[in-house]
Amino acid sequence: MVVFVRRLMRGWWRVRQTQGFSSRGVFSMNGGNRRRSGAAGPAASRRGFTLVELLVVIAIIATLIGLLLPAVQSAREAARRTQCSNQLKQTGLAILQTESASRMFPSGGIAPYPKIEDYSSGGKPFGVNKQGLSWGYQILPFMEGGSIATITNTQQIANSSVPTFNCPSRRGATSYVNTKSSRSSAQGISGPVTYWLTDYAAVHPGQSRTEADATRPGTFDRLIAAATPKTGEVANTYGCSIGHGYWGIGPAIMDFNPRSVSELTGSYTGFGGVIVRSSYLVTSGSAKQLGYKPNCKTKDISDGLSKTMTVFEKRLISPYLTGDNDDDEGWSAGWDYDTIRTTICTPVQDSASFVATTAADPKQASFMTPGSAHQAGINAVFADGSVAIIGYDIAPEIFNCLGHRADGQAVSVP
Repeated sequence: MVVFVRRLMRGWWRVRQTQGFSSRGVFSMNGGNRRRSGAAGPAASRRGFTLVELLVVIAIIATLIGLLLPAVQSAREAARRTQCSNQLKQTGLAILQTESASRMFPSGGIAPYPKIEDYSSGGKPFGVNKQGLSWGYQILPFMEGGSIATITNTQQIANSSVPTFNCPSRRGATSYVNTKSSRSSAQGISGPVTYWLTDYAAVHPGQSRTEADATRPGTFDRLIAAATPKTGEVANTYGCSIGHGYWGIGPAIMDFNPRSVSELTGSYTGFGGVIVRSSYLVTSGSAKQLGYKPNCKTKDISDGLSKTMTVFEKRLISPYLTGDNDDDEGWSAGWDYDTIRTTICTPVQDSASFVATTAADPKQASFMTPGSAHQAGINAVFADGSVAIIGYDIAPEIFNCLGHRADGQAVSVP
């Protein structure tokens, strides 16, 4: 634009130099009188801009800036959105490489605040079938910064940044100092701990229509099929506001403590996505299997790799972009809202508002919901490694189907 304005001014000035005019009401541009050689006549007229002409030029420049600035901002956001998509592409490829090396997909970890000391031995982390830390931790050997995957100290992992897990449209690498007592008791670390946050979460679907209606016909419609899961029974009894089945328990039980299937008789809902909750629990040095379905394998994705999401962007409330509202454990957190979101909540764009939920806990749905800082929708990576944009207006049932690996509904992205 500067070059354009310079050319405009230069061309216009050349035209003005061919014209003589009175010095009255002008701004001199040459600083003095000029006489013809050998002539004794009066002072030659000065050449310059009138005040009106100068104001016109300023107005033109201001208009050009006003027109070009939104275009520049749009181009920058397009570049950031592309980078965000490329990072998810890298994530998807790392997931596929993990599956190829381990013959199974990574799990979503076991619970909030896991300790790597419980899930490693002899200085070597356990494999994906026995790992309590996040899916993001499990795929690190196939990404930049893979050396972090060899760390067997919980606090050192928490202090490690993985910039690939942050979408530049929202924020760069961001840390949060966690001082919560629940974190101290779970991880055995006294004092504040700095966690590096993530903008991406693994996909956990709600029950399919067949699963939900098996014991009580009509349950699925109460769970998810409303046009917007924000009112009535969808929000107040089941649905997005309490994340039905988020912890593998239903219909309306919020309990992040890992418990065996035998302890969950009548309330176990299971995990139907590609990235499932780990079934291997270690407490006080004692390990046990909880009886959940094992890590997903390629053959388990009967709906098709290209029709089943694995990871997508998560929604954040804008006042909490630097942490909290349950975005407080970082990218290595086990099965929790930091790294797992549910398709029972349709995607919502970032804003300062919480997602409408129950009066008892108006913030709850916000930390279960996928979303992003983009205008059009969220980026999602599929089990074949492809990336697509999911619009905010997607139908709830279709969105939930895209999270399921084997619900018999091989839907495509609208």
